Amino acid sequence: MSTARQELPTLNAAIGQPRAARTRRSFSAAYLGPGWLLLLGVVLIPLALGLWISLRNGSLLSPSSTFVGVDNYRRLLTSRLFWDAVKVTAVISALSLAIQLPLGFLLAVVVHRELRGTRFFQSSLLMPLLLTPVAVGLMWRLMLNVDNGVVDGVLGVLGVDPIDWLGDRTMAVVSVVVVDSWQNTPFVMLLMLAGLQSLPVGPLEAAHVDGASTVQIYRYVILPLLAPVALVVVMIRVIESVKLFDIIYILTSGGPGTATQNLSLLDYRLGFTFLSTSQAAALGVMITIALVPLYRLWKRANER
Repeated sequence: MSTARQELPTLNAAIGQPRAARTRRSFSAAYLGPGWLLLLGVVLIPLALGLWISLRNGSLLSPSSTFVGVDNYRRLLTSRLFWDAVKVTAVISALSLAIQLPLGFLLAVVVHRELRGTRFFQSSLLMPLLLTPVAVGLMWRLMLNVDNGVVDGVLGVLGVDPIDWLGDRTMAVVSVVVVDSWQNTPFVMLLMLAGLQSLPVGPLEAAHVDGASTVQIYRYVILPLLAPVALVVVMIRVIESVKLFDIIYILTSGGPGTATQNLSLLDYRLGFTFLSTSQAAALGVMITIALVPLYRLWKRANER
């Protein structure tokens, strides 16, 4: 009898453990449920709907559509407009990253040294981030105007002939890259500055004790430690460059010709100019698939 009484609490505890686990799972589901519903409604359902539309021949002019399989993808892959847009997107992304990454790092180093006037300098650098891309595009469109723009006016004072920044195919790409870099380099600076401020002190002190110069410390200590941050910056800026729409649309509208028409602008024109919603959806799906490898880059950076 006494043995049975001793085993009873143990049995009750064994029964209570699954009950407590079920209670914790219920609370977890209650907390995570709204987030999953939001993810379902904002991300998963639109992706599924876009995939479904891309497999049909729908148009804004025709409410009815039929299943065509991968025909929209085949048309895009054999279209010269698509490959021109891919080339423009790659060029703008590469040039923007080549400017923003080193310039953002140098600005972060200057701000991190906390010299006199650094706070004012940092506040001034962050001003472009406070402006909307549409406002930035309109401002720079006026500044780069070939007839009465302030940029060509300054160049004229210096004895340089006016440059058609937005009318020449090459200079139009350069203008888009410059404007995008002007607005987004402060963002890169903030990420790099956060990385510099979170560096461990031990390796830096060891390098100073060993007599390493400033250049050697940055080359062999700081830059390797900042590699994960740089990978995150690359991922974010490449994605944003592929998504770049507002500045291009305001500055050049993809012109002259298709010189600055990237994938985002082509996607917009397929849907709202050519009214081919199915091809626009197919291009959106292709862009999403192309950006998936960047998730692996972000995950690798987090693991490091």
